[in-house]
Formats: sequence, structure tokens, C-alpha cells
Amino acid sequence: QVGNEINNGLLWPVGEISVNGIDPVSQLLHSAVQGAKSAGSPHIQVHLANGWDWSGLDSFFSGVFIPGALSASDIDIVGVSFYPFYDAGATLAALQSSLANLAGTLRKPIVVAETDWPVECPGVNLTEPSIPVSVAGQETWTGDIRDVLQGLPDGLGQGILYWEPGWVGSAALGSACEVRAGSVLFVREGWQRRH
Repeated sequence: QVGNEINNGLLWPVGEISVNGIDPVSQLLHSAVQGAKSAGSPHIQVHLANGWDWSGLDSFFSGVFIPGALSASDIDIVGVSFYPFYDAGATLAALQSSLANLAGTLRKPIVVAETDWPVECPGVNLTEPSIPVSVAGQETWTGDIRDVLQGLPDGLGQGILYWEPGWVGSAALGSACEVRAGSVLFVREGWQRRH
């Protein structure tokens, strides 16, 4: 993966899109790809935040491929983040529409490289209020994302990486949850373990 949630670039201030435009980002990513490949990396992923926001994804990818710098053939996989609490627009319907557009435009495998759902969080506002804040809700959330990915054309939806439990209980990361010590829950393919 060259860059994590790089919607506004990487290696600031040089690669800060809002300051210097996208050309330096294209050049930096091209160099990063060449370095990763020379070190033996067989697959290169570019990862953006807000996978539900087609406008943001389209803006990035319509500008980042520049002759003599990053080309579409340099990347193999597109990763996106999809969190249910940062923005009211982060709905499953918006994710489906955005990723369908992305698949049709880039024709690259797509992963939801970051997502999560709380097990406990009284009073939190999430973008899918019909999904319960519970273990069952985690299973529903990840199952619904799986369904979105499986619905992409040509099998381009490749998988989900469940990530960032640190937001739970951290107002600085956008959470309104309070976490009791020792209440982290891990859920993976039908098994559960509490620590």
C-alpha cells in the first residue's frame, strides 16, 4: 500500500493537494510504486478515505494519472475506508453507488480497507440507524458491505479489512462512545472473543 487515506495527498507539504495540486502526488506515488516493486512487492494498492463519496474518489483518480508520473497500470488494487460516524453521507447506498462507479471507471479490484461498527455505544449517531449497536450489528454491517462488494461487476469487489477500534471511546477520532476497560470485542467469520 502506497499511502493511507491520501485524499489530500501524502508527504506534506510537498504532496499536499490542497496546497500544491495533484502533480506532486502523482510523482510521489510513481516513485513509491517503483520502490515497492523493486523491493519485490507483487501488488500495489492506493487507499483513499470516504469510499462512499464518489465525487472525492473521482476527483482524485481523474487527476492523479499523469504522463511521466503515476499511470493506471502502476496500481493493482484500490482500497477505501468506510466509517459509519464521520459524515452523514456514509451510507451503504452511497457506498454501493460510489464503488460501482469506481469499478466501472478504473476496472481494478476494490477492497474496503478500513471499516468498523461499535458493540457498545449509548447515544451514538451512525449512518445506518436500523443496524443495532451490538455484536449482531457488527455482523450485519460487515455482511452488508460484503453484499455491496459482491455486487460489483466482474468480481472486482475483493474483501473487507475490519479496522480502527481506537475510534471507540475517542472524541478526538469522532466517537461519542465511552468504553469500559476490557470490553474490546473481536468478530471474524462467525467466531467471537472478548478481552
